[in-house]
Amino acid sequence: MKLKLTEVENAKDIKAASVPSRFQLDNAATIYPACRTRDWNNVYRFAIIFKEEINPVLLQQAVDDFYNRLPTYFVRLRTGAFWYYFERIRSSRVVVQEDYYPCRAVNLFDSEKPCFRVMYYKRRLSLEAFHGVADGGASLIFIKSIAARYLQLLGYKIEISGDLLNCEDSFKESEFEDSFKRHAVKVKGVKRSEVSSYQYEADPIPNYYKVIHGLIPVEDLKALSKEYSITITEYLSAVLLYAFYLDAPKPCKKPIKISIPISLRNSFESNSMRNFSLYTNIGFDATKKNNYTFEEVLEEIRGKLREGMDKEKLLKTFSKNVGDAGNPFVRFMPSGIKRQVLNLGFKKVGQNQFIASMTNLGIAKMPDSAMEHIDRFEVLLGETPVKHIAIALISDGKNMNISFTSNAKRVDVQRFFFTFLSQKGARVRIECNDKESWFKQ
Repeated sequence: MKLKLTEVENAKDIKAASVPSRFQLDNAATIYPACRTRDWNNVYRFAIIFKEEINPVLLQQAVDDFYNRLPTYFVRLRTGAFWYYFERIRSSRVVVQEDYYPCRAVNLFDSEKPCFRVMYYKRRLSLEAFHGVADGGASLIFIKSIAARYLQLLGYKIEISGDLLNCEDSFKESEFEDSFKRHAVKVKGVKRSEVSSYQYEADPIPNYYKVIHGLIPVEDLKALSKEYSITITEYLSAVLLYAFYLDAPKPCKKPIKISIPISLRNSFESNSMRNFSLYTNIGFDATKKNNYTFEEVLEEIRGKLREGMDKEKLLKTFSKNVGDAGNPFVRFMPSGIKRQVLNLGFKKVGQNQFIASMTNLGIAKMPDSAMEHIDRFEVLLGETPVKHIAIALISDGKNMNISFTSNAKRVDVQRFFFTFLSQKGARVRIECNDKESWFKQ
């Protein structure tokens, strides 16, 4: 089946969707343009591994078909007098063959390309998006929808159900909203201060990006977490914190904490396809003693993730953020000065509160008719100028893919993490794009 690529340039009805040609970033997105550098901006990746090699012509057609269905993605960044804003573009030509390390910076101000890219390599379909456009929850829906449409163009009968988007539907107003502003309330006395964390030390390498996948049956992780009556996310958080603790010089002079994103869509009504998530930091005070056991670390963090997901606490936190952004002093501060302030806060305050990020996207659900053609899912987090290791989890319901990303050679933390799980009885299969660093250390 051969299709001719559609030219979205004739989609002059950029009004086809109820989204203005220019619009403000959502409340969470404002930090991402401000903290960018010349060579880096906050980019993450989702990937779907098919069972057959990808047809790039049909893949581009599938992306074209979503131009009017999800217009908030087909944008470029612009600098205003006081705030950054997005401007819609007419091109959807984002499909390219993958030929470089994952999660490299996106050209945010490109006049012809949007702030995301779609790539293919053999059987792998990848979506890499600038975090300012949307959070991981929204982008997971987007790539799954592209994949479903692609399979339809191949001639397979794929039902569009669950959270999949139908490219023939109209864009919905609720998908465009800034859900932070809609749900925010007036709050007082909310403090941001938090004790800083010990920082992972590494020697970053320019233009280097190591990926280590650990593929583990979900039933194995359920058995391990059930032994302690906690969730899989809590269990893996404890293993990760313990790995960082063993890697740290003793005696530890600071607590060790990790940052975990929380989707607010589970607690607050929202269909937004933009950002609507917050971070909570959990960890333990490693300064209390020099010989913590894994069980002691686990007990130190037991219940903390649940506390961080408390609806009232989340509401107060993001309401404070919305209130600060609406403060006239902040609102009308020139964008150049605002960028310096936000960038300083990002690097010197926010990033110092945790040692690494760990995100769990849960189960990537798709109809059985689509899963017949899919081998697995992947999610990768990009590093930051001050963070040199990150962890992301995603499952297809049967297997969990735990992915470490790093811009440094050493793999002590990664090796201990997976070795620990293996010794506890989990069946772990390792894949790495730099086998030398994995086996020689």
